[in-house]
Amino acid sequence: MQAPQPHYFVYILGDQSRSLRVGIAGDLQHHIKQVNQGDAKDAAVAEKQPKLVYYEHYEREEIAINREQEIKNGGDDFTLRLVESMNPNWLDLSDTLV
Repeated sequence: MQAPQPHYFVYILGDQSRSLRVGIAGDLQHHIKQVNQGDAKDAAVAEKQPKLVYYEHYEREEIAINREQEIKNGGDDFTLRLVESMNPNWLDLSDTLV
């Protein structure tokens, strides 16, 4: 029996004020739950309701890390354009994860 393929996700969390967080996670569903639980402890952050607005999937960690850095180094305008190219309505994509 083969071992399951590893998964690495580069993600962007955003809120209605277009505040963005870029990161990487192996188990994105679990990570989003942890972020939301942590944010709920901070009333100011919880009020903004950050949600998953963009993600990319990779099977190799080094590629995901490089992509995360590329997005972070691209600046806010680059990141906003990236989100809006895939998710122009800024919908919460967490329910699309399997």
